Amino acid sequence: MIDKNCLEDIGLSECCKLKEAGQKIVYRAISAEFGIVAVKIIKPNQNTDRIFREIDIIQSKPDIKTSKIFKYDTLTCRGVEYIYIIEEFIDGENLREYLEKTGTMPLSEVCNLLHALINLIDILEQSSIVHRDIKPENIMRTNKGEFILIDFGIARDLSRTSLTDTSSSRGPATTIYAPIEQIDNDKDSIDSRTDLYSACLVAYEMVCGINPFADGCQNELQVIRKIDKGVFKYLEDSYFQELLEFIHTNMNKYKTRRSNSAKEAKKWIDAIYIKLSKGA
Repeated sequence: MIDKNCLEDIGLSECCKLKEAGQKIVYRAISAEFGIVAVKIIKPNQNTDRIFREIDIIQSKPDIKTSKIFKYDTLTCRGVEYIYIIEEFIDGENLREYLEKTGTMPLSEVCNLLHALINLIDILEQSSIVHRDIKPENIMRTNKGEFILIDFGIARDLSRTSLTDTSSSRGPATTIYAPIEQIDNDKDSIDSRTDLYSACLVAYEMVCGINPFADGCQNELQVIRKIDKGVFKYLEDSYFQELLEFIHTNMNKYKTRRSNSAKEAKKWIDAIYIKLSKGA
């Protein structure tokens, strides 16, 4: 683990480790320049192309609601060089943590989540960007009840050369939330409808408390087989039926049977959101 004295050398104090993932360690800290921040320390020997691609995507889209990047650079600690990224600190918890406490969430809040995510996916679509990793762990629920999508680590800019080997049998993905075209590394089939699928699968889990493709599986291969079959139980609620139909449609195994685009999905979810807001 990195020496906290090294973090003090770059103007950070009161550093508290929040989590450690495969390629990074995340701290909460106080920056003399930016106030309370989240700090990502990238472990050595990572794919720096992906790291800088993520930074480029976030900084090029100031209109998306995510954790903003204030600064990034390198630091040397105990003879080892690290990339560090100083980001906006989001006061809240990720959706996985929240669901572990509540089990499920009211359909009204599910609608709020989808409204936020689909509007963001629409903005990304306009710049040919696909997030590719929408899952509860990457969605922050703020203390004000807002939903914010974070971690663009495997985001794909469709206008730029892919960083994934075309011959690879599997694409970058969190398998239990990815559609089959992403799992199979079918690059030509990946677009905003890939993100629509993942967002609606998260919404489905919020409603009933389970991921239908992971439920009952013992390994990843079993999960992939269920995703490939594309069979899941349709949910019912007379008042929220149009919202559920939106979820079912965009969880379809075949992307041609999902909404044609994020723009089209946005019109649909906006109409549902307005209708339900008036009803509430």
